[in-house]
Amino acid sequence: METLEKDKEALSWLTRAWDDYTGSLPMLLPVLLTQAALSAGSFYLIERFHSLIAAAPYMLFIVTPVATGANLVYIKIARGGGARFLDLFSAFPVYHRALAVSLCLGFITMGGALLLVVPGVVLYLAYCFSEYAVVDRQTGVKESFELSAAITDGWKSRLFAIFTLIMLVNILVPDIYVITGALKNPSASLDLKPWTVAAAALKTLVFMPWLSLAMARAYNFLLLAPRPEPARDESPID
Repeated sequence: METLEKDKEALSWLTRAWDDYTGSLPMLLPVLLTQAALSAGSFYLIERFHSLIAAAPYMLFIVTPVATGANLVYIKIARGGGARFLDLFSAFPVYHRALAVSLCLGFITMGGALLLVVPGVVLYLAYCFSEYAVVDRQTGVKESFELSAAITDGWKSRLFAIFTLIMLVNILVPDIYVITGALKNPSASLDLKPWTVAAAALKTLVFMPWLSLAMARAYNFLLLAPRPEPARDESPID
């Protein structure tokens, strides 16, 4: 595929994702609210025990698989239908693999970022769809990373545009939950100023699901996109 065609296709992921979002909002809204409510539990535990360690099991056993399962909701919406509320919990039947993929992706990205920011981003873009594959195709840990690396080859610069938008939204748009204090004794509090509540609502209910649908659009497209065959050694055998 030519460069211009790739750019047009990548732009269509964003525009079509907005159509997906507006067309599926009645089904998507309960998913988003449930995910937000479950995520809030980790902030409650941090405030209750003033410890990140106290919240870690809840985040591993509840928040992480729910976030991974949400990918299947977006994938099915982007495919044109069939998404269900229960897809939000699709990572639990493959929990060990889903958790392993999420943790490995985090460690790989963190390791690359510790070297330099750019390697971390490149590694994340190469393997970002591993979490999609494990719930969509129920692949093993190794197979999830191999599939992601294969389909993102040649498309990382286009995925980087969506990744940048996601990062900007996460950095610039505030949340109503605020964690303060030292790591050994953190506290969680609510920021309920009207501006913060409005911005957090837009972030949770509009911007992030739209961008998540754009990533799902990219995943679905790249799964079916033709990939070059590996070069064969045609040298004569002695």
